[in-house]
Amino acid sequence: MKKNILSVIAIALVGIIAFTSCEKQTMTDYLTTEKGWKLTAATTTPYWTLNDNTQITDLIGGGYVYECETDDVIKFNADGYEYMNPGANVCEWQPSQETSLGKWEINEESKVLNMQIPFFYDEEMESCKIVTLNKDELQVQYTWELTEDDAKGVPGTYTFTLTYERVK
Repeated sequence: MKKNILSVIAIALVGIIAFTSCEKQTMTDYLTTEKGWKLTAATTTPYWTLNDNTQITDLIGGGYVYECETDDVIKFNADGYEYMNPGANVCEWQPSQETSLGKWEINEESKVLNMQIPFFYDEEMESCKIVTLNKDELQVQYTWELTEDDAKGVPGTYTFTLTYERVK
């Protein structure tokens, strides 16, 4: 009988130790991966009109994101700064080494990531809804309201969905 009770207590202790030693990964833990994130897909709803009046929903295949930007890696460092590392195919207007894009912030409760979107080429932090964030994928949505006064496109509300893959 004593042996059974001791066995039950030992199993319970092992279970408690195993359960408490497993730390739950936070969104920040996933986001601040050492090697960073590479853009693999970028879409917009509704379609975006380019300068030549071409209408696209695929921002990479449609030409909004330049080919030389598709191998860039963004990193969210634990110090709160976002960095961009150009890949082997460097755009002529890009620095050829790691560059700070500014600060980033995450609200894990509301699932919002304030970040600088590299191919927007502005210094503003954009407020992005986190759709997916795990060890392999980061997907965010950014809604952009364009007015008649904005020279960047046709006025309207655009939702950009950006999908990044963790660099391995």
